[in-house]
Amino acid sequence: MQNLSKSNYFIVGVVAAWFILVVTGLVYFQLGQLKPFDESQMLKQQNWFEQFKQQLVVSNTVASLVIITEQNCGCTKQAQAHITTLQAFAKSKGLAVQELQLTQQLKQAIPATPAAVIIDKNGDFVYAGPLSEGLACSQGSGFVETVISNLTAGFNSQLLIADTKGCYCVTST
Repeated sequence: MQNLSKSNYFIVGVVAAWFILVVTGLVYFQLGQLKPFDESQMLKQQNWFEQFKQQLVVSNTVASLVIITEQNCGCTKQAQAHITTLQAFAKSKGLAVQELQLTQQLKQAIPATPAAVIIDKNGDFVYAGPLSEGLACSQGSGFVETVISNLTAGFNSQLLIADTKGCYCVTST
């Protein structure tokens, strides 16, 4: 067994300190991406859904999935694969799909992006909230797919997800 000299202890100490610093930095920056979806409780305001619907052209003959994204949002870029899969899934279930870019008017009704709103064929509220939760807004933690499946099975969950954290770009008015 080889004895470690003082210089070897120093090298091991430096490497260990570097490793701890890198891991701490990664955790810090990853957790820094976690933001609340609706910290201001915008979605819980009494006439929120009506205000949102006024900004859309929605068919009252077919259910619709509306996806709201922000072009310069890194979280939207991370979620692009999920958005593409979600659009295909919704279309396969018979929903119309609209993807809207965040505008000044939509900032009054959407607290963060990427977001989704589902409206049934009668124009009634089905779902509002994020595409998913967690760091990468990935497919594995999506609420929207479940709500679409429930809706096509005849159940309107009227699900409002506002109190969650994930990779979101918070809109500011």
